[in-house]
Amino acid sequence: MKQNDLLYIKIENHIIEKIKDRTYKENDKLPTESELCEQFGVSRMTVHKALSNLADKGYIKRIPGSGSFVKLTNIERQLPLMQSFSEEHSKYGEIESKLIQYSVLKASFCPALCRHIEVDPEEFIHYFVRIRVCDGQPLALSYNYVLVKVVPSLNVHALEKSFYAYLEKDLGLVLGYNETIVRVVQPDKEVKKYLEVHENEPVVLSSHVSYLADDIPFEYTETYYISDKYSFKYNAYRH
Repeated sequence: MKQNDLLYIKIENHIIEKIKDRTYKENDKLPTESELCEQFGVSRMTVHKALSNLADKGYIKRIPGSGSFVKLTNIERQLPLMQSFSEEHSKYGEIESKLIQYSVLKASFCPALCRHIEVDPEEFIHYFVRIRVCDGQPLALSYNYVLVKVVPSLNVHALEKSFYAYLEKDLGLVLGYNETIVRVVQPDKEVKKYLEVHENEPVVLSSHVSYLADDIPFEYTETYYISDKYSFKYNAYRH
């Protein structure tokens, strides 16, 4: 192995260790290429190779004109599983749900719900917006529409934890399945504000209708994910 190869690997390993021991946290800006050149006594080409490899491996993101920033470990969602946000993210650390808004509205005020669930426009729904945070950094923003006829009352404090666990353990509902659509979209001003994404940075929108075990729909949800923090995994069968 050439000496230059050893040098860029040394830089990579140094930065990875700093990320793992949380000296560098998510969204922290790394030293510039010039600073790393001086720190390790190497050429800019060697530093550039190390940073490019780290970006390819998912440890950092490089933004032209701004620098290199630490990324959160990629979170893999297994789409066939019907899990709440808290349940599917539990292995990645403590997730905090912050309730931004809660209202009881008529379905007619929520066109997104009416497009996906057949509902009387005069029917009431629970409408709530939550942002999911890890170590002070936003992960996702969700808009939930829940039918009052299926879930007559809600403990608002329960919305700061797993909503599905609350439905099952506290309300005794038996959940069935989700129908999910995933696509990449440009965020509106509100999504940009809460997710703190850069200008022109796309986000992943996962929208789903949730059903009880007896095929009764009870919820429509739209969740916006920061695109470079998530991958979506599913099994496809020919028959």
